[in-house]
Amino acid sequence: MVMDWFGYDLDFAGIDWIGPLLGSFVFFWPAAVPRRRPRGASTTPARMMLLIAMAITVAYVASLATSLGWFDLEFWWELAALITIMLLGHWLEMKALGQASSALAALAELLPDEAERVDADGAATTVPVASLRVGDVVLVRPGARVPADGTIVEGEASSTSR
Repeated sequence: MVMDWFGYDLDFAGIDWIGPLLGSFVFFWPAAVPRRRPRGASTTPARMMLLIAMAITVAYVASLATSLGWFDLEFWWELAALITIMLLGHWLEMKALGQASSALAALAELLPDEAERVDADGAATTVPVASLRVGDVVLVRPGARVPADGTIVEGEASSTSR
């Protein structure tokens, strides 16, 4: 196909096996990502990696069968394009997940470990944030971090927190 595009002819013994050799290389090395863990094959609905693994396996087997003279369905170019797009999409997905998880970790570090809970008698005691319950009144001093979601009972929210 490429020779037709650029108008040249290349002929040597074994030229018909260049596609299968390169296709096998692409199928067995870079495309190992979706084939090594086809999660969801039997217990859950099919996931994207399983579908991609099936698509590239069918394209590979059909192209190999054509190279052996059994069919007339050569998909070597399509196989390479599908694997390239799959790897690019997988890389972008993993990059986005990594950035999202690091952003969530940074947000979690902003939460304080302790809060000042105001008791019924008006005394503030320092308690772990995990021990706060719905209905507790928490004292937030100026410049301190807010330990939990809630409603302002007394005082004002600063203009930067609105």
